[in-house]
Amino acid sequence: MSYRQALIVDDDPVFRALAEDMVLDAGVAAVETANDGLDALTKLDAGLNPDLLVCDLNMPAHDGVTVIRALAERRFSGKVVIVSGEPAGVIDTVTKLARMQGLGILGSIRKPLTLEALNYILAQGAPAHPKAKSALEPATTLLLDAAIDHGALHPFFQAKVSMADGRIVGAEALARIAVTQTEYANPVPYVELAECNNRIDDLTFVLTRIVALHTKSFFVGGKPMPVSINISPVSLTRLNFPDMMANAVEGVGVPASQVTLEVTETRLLDYGPEALDTFARLRIKGFGLSIDDFGTGASNIDRLQMYPFTELKIDQSFTRSALTDRFARASVEMSVRLAREMGLKIVAEGVETVEMWRFLADLGIDEAQGYLMAKPMAPADFVQLLARGVPSVPELRRA
Repeated sequence: MSYRQALIVDDDPVFRALAEDMVLDAGVAAVETANDGLDALTKLDAGLNPDLLVCDLNMPAHDGVTVIRALAERRFSGKVVIVSGEPAGVIDTVTKLARMQGLGILGSIRKPLTLEALNYILAQGAPAHPKAKSALEPATTLLLDAAIDHGALHPFFQAKVSMADGRIVGAEALARIAVTQTEYANPVPYVELAECNNRIDDLTFVLTRIVALHTKSFFVGGKPMPVSINISPVSLTRLNFPDMMANAVEGVGVPASQVTLEVTETRLLDYGPEALDTFARLRIKGFGLSIDDFGTGASNIDRLQMYPFTELKIDQSFTRSALTDRFARASVEMSVRLAREMGLKIVAEGVETVEMWRFLADLGIDEAQGYLMAKPMAPADFVQLLARGVPSVPELRRA
């Protein structure tokens, strides 16, 4: 699926012309340009609704950081690409800032822009095709209710592969909301709505029960296969959450010890004693706890040591950039050292190339997850994957 419309924001007219040609060559249907941040925001406020925004950082009046902040305030639902001549450290800082503010940032490119780099970045995520808020909100609420109350919520599973022997050793369950029998909605806005509407626990418990039912038929090496489920940090303030989660999995015959709960690092600093209470009881009940998207948030080591994590998951933005960006490589290496010191299992997500696999294997990472091995898939397809395995990975190990 291609992007419908891009907005290119840059104060250099020569770059805007070159970038416009490249964006069109990359398959975007239409392109609009803005000569600085103020011009871009004026066009957005006037009704321009792109699903892709390509933005420079060093611009007069409204620089790229100001634009990023304004996009977050406007809840911009399209994808963002930063293209700048600033030092890599500055670009990386702004990229992390954009993610922390909830924007759908695909990544960054240091100038000069090339079609190859642009194509690679655009391949990292499909456009969401945002609608006007007045049209989106009623439909979103109805679909959220259908997911929770009427069976429209479906889990897809993405394999986790051992880097020691290339065998499937687990899976992450990813929520999908059915729009038709063959089409699924992007779950992110529905999760956000559920958090605002106090329905996030309902959504989590429904998904957990469905995942647990499917998990009963997943075996690796003749043993029940571990599975991971994402939970909202909002749930960490609910003191009955551990009991409800245990009931959700054990009620269908799956032990809590077979399930790892993943929570995103970027929200950990928002919670205090209630979160610590909830985490402790989840561990006592047998659940594994994974810190997801590690490196994208603001948590320090002391804060991480407060919570009884069993797994550290390296964010795909660092995994994908580790071979070309010194900071990303250093972040991955630091994460591995930190996890080892804390006795945590290490999982790397976003593994897409042979080179990534070899680099991570040499670091001693335990498990990998990504399109190189398997995409997220429906339960029936995942059962077939378990039967045949991931044939390419052992070959990579021998290469």
